[in-house]
Amino acid sequence: MPDTPDLSTCSSYPVPPRRPSTAEAVGEPRPVPRGWPEESLTRRLSTYLGQPLEPLALAWPDSANWLWRQRGGTPGLIKLARTGPDHDPFWRAMRGVFGADRWATPEGLTRLAGALPARLPIPPLPLTFLGRLDGAPIWHLPWSSGQPSDLSITFCELLGDQLGRLHQDTVSGFGQPLAQPMPLLHWNTRVTRFLAHHPRRAELGTLLKRTFPAPTRAVWCLPDMRADQYLCAATGWVWSDWEALVWAPIEFDWALVELLLETPEQRQAFMKGYSRHGRMIDLDGQRELCRALLWAMEAFGPRPYAELAAAPAWVSPRSLA
Repeated sequence: MPDTPDLSTCSSYPVPPRRPSTAEAVGEPRPVPRGWPEESLTRRLSTYLGQPLEPLALAWPDSANWLWRQRGGTPGLIKLARTGPDHDPFWRAMRGVFGADRWATPEGLTRLAGALPARLPIPPLPLTFLGRLDGAPIWHLPWSSGQPSDLSITFCELLGDQLGRLHQDTVSGFGQPLAQPMPLLHWNTRVTRFLAHHPRRAELGTLLKRTFPAPTRAVWCLPDMRADQYLCAATGWVWSDWEALVWAPIEFDWALVELLLETPEQRQAFMKGYSRHGRMIDLDGQRELCRALLWAMEAFGPRPYAELAAAPAWVSPRSLA
């Protein structure tokens, strides 16, 4: 058995900063900095939960949740949904292609972690549904003081180990894992119909008129996968953000990895971990369709489709020859 990655090697990627308290501010009261929840929202949520809350900054401008640290009792992380499928390109695609809507099924979402394969290299933190505030779902996670990762060589190997384990289990179709799965034969049609309604569909050229081979099999997939969704804590690595989990074609997951890992060193480390469980697939038949969907989801931010289409195509057994 190959050696597992050294869990003692953590990234120094910074955690989201704490908002300065009123006592720390100097001079006249300042407006709420961009990326922080409004003080009135913090007060209302704190009253609803009956716990003191410390607001945390958004890690990204398009972050799907407002975040607070729960100070009363056992420390925890509180998430309040701030974007939904009507306005967020990512969650619009999650609903339109995969049938996944966390606003509609916030409690069911918490059961996904228990349905994952056992003995993952990076185990998921448990998620608890607490209710709604003005219709927006509220969830609780155990607090972890670990550091979010970046795409270090150590982490890339661990990520390969994680995805290799997830890809070992073939599932029965694509879609929301706790609902009725859709047959893989419907994947191409469902994706092209969704893309046909995208406001910037002209960027895709003739792609929507083309024919693509059907995907080979479906696996667990996190369409918004990033390094900072995993934390290196004192006791090892944990998976802190997995609420977008779906079943998807294995080709879609590899298309995501192909765009995520940008250097040869990252790719080699990933394959070192992945090869403990399986082999690289041939992505050629599905690459363009999957990249078009990732573009529409803005999985890598709002970028021109041509930029994603031109990214290196290294996921192919021929690349290892």
